[in-house]
Amino acid sequence: MVGLKFKTGFNLNLKSLFIFAASASLSSGSLISSSLFSESFATEAISVDYEHITATPVAVEQRSKTVLGQGYNYPKGVPALYAYSIIIKPGKKTNWHKYSVPLYVEVVSGSLTVDYGSKGKRTFTQGMSYVEALEWCHQGYSTTNQETALFVLYFAEQKSNHVKPIACSGPE
Repeated sequence: MVGLKFKTGFNLNLKSLFIFAASASLSSGSLISSSLFSESFATEAISVDYEHITATPVAVEQRSKTVLGQGYNYPKGVPALYAYSIIIKPGKKTNWHKYSVPLYVEVVSGSLTVDYGSKGKRTFTQGMSYVEALEWCHQGYSTTNQETALFVLYFAEQKSNHVKPIACSGPE
């Protein structure tokens, strides 16, 4: 078996492997399957060796809370993961929007600034990841002269339109 190394910025094939493992474990009620990853993998930033594979966790800001410090739960119903590769052109902004389901965001390249209105602005650079705010209007924009690439993973329900951003009129 060929050894693989998971790192921030690993290729999409390895991300697909993570999505598969997370999807299988969501169906069984746990976030990380204990048969593949040890308990410490889900809670601490350590490397795990398993059958010639080294899996190094990606640091996630506040794993159990959103970027604004909100707690979150996975939606009820049949769980489904929706993964997107998002590109924001230099200097371009999203419309003001919010989400009703938890989503993981990793900055693959470039720099992303998110305006949370009365909660302030946050800038995330390549390699940083976080859980996006829930039910809170925000606007994101690329803050470099290059495209900003994001990997986004929604934790939603099957047959759900919860992954579609909900339009807002402006900051809260």
